[in-house]
Amino acid sequence: MIQNPMNQLRSMFQWDYKKTGVIVAVVVVVLIILDGLVSVPPGNVGIIYDRGRGVLAEELPEGLHLKIPFWQVSYLTDVRTQEYTMSVSPGEGAVWSDDSMTAPTSDGQTVKVDATVLFHVDPTMAAELFQSVGPDYLQKIIRPIARSQIRSQIAEYTAIDVYAKKRDEAEKKINERINVLYAEKDIILENVLLRHIAFSTEYALAIEEKQVAEQKIQKAEYQRLEAEKLKEKKIIEAEADAEAIRLKGVSLRNYPEVIEFEFVQKMAEDINWGILPDNVLPMLNLGNF
Repeated sequence: MIQNPMNQLRSMFQWDYKKTGVIVAVVVVVLIILDGLVSVPPGNVGIIYDRGRGVLAEELPEGLHLKIPFWQVSYLTDVRTQEYTMSVSPGEGAVWSDDSMTAPTSDGQTVKVDATVLFHVDPTMAAELFQSVGPDYLQKIIRPIARSQIRSQIAEYTAIDVYAKKRDEAEKKINERINVLYAEKDIILENVLLRHIAFSTEYALAIEEKQVAEQKIQKAEYQRLEAEKLKEKKIIEAEADAEAIRLKGVSLRNYPEVIEFEFVQKMAEDINWGILPDNVLPMLNLGNF
């Protein structure tokens, strides 16, 4: 049976239409799988750059999200606590190859400072930070602001104060100042830790000698105070003895019988004695002598 040419042509186009639909569907699915899904891991937010509208203001929270394949590009930003360490020890901290800084003090000395900055990106402002600064905020914001403010605050103290006496106060002021400057850049400061402050060898030796001298002075002062206390004690005791002797003399003068009582009290126990009438000499038993 000969088929109508028109029916054959219609059947061929119908088959091509169905096949094309299947291919398009497969391509769409592949595109979605390859570039249409955004997986945001824990501790991160997603940022979407739209080729037509630029960086979108709304951050993507943790989880799986859809975007327009090839038209929108996704970026991840870590919003967990991060640390930036400036240390004289090579390789210490999350960011390597960043040595400790030197800072002048108000008394003309120079100290070396090891510090750690703890911070995190504001998760609600990550898109704005990405748009204004980009992903390299460590070198553009964290490092220069921290180093500048640590230097400027340490310059307000003497070397010995920033080393020991007023170290906590200096650390508090540094935190307050850096917190304000980071907040202006959508970064939240958690803490700045002054981990180690070192002097030059010459100044450290001078401090040690000064401390030894101060300890000697304190020891001498302590010994002087002890001597004065001992002297005062002896004076008090002597005055007490003198007063006791004076009172005893007064008593003896006023009450002669006290002499007799004292005499009897001091006699040996093996001596026999008795009470005799007035004007009679006592007879002692000398046989026991």
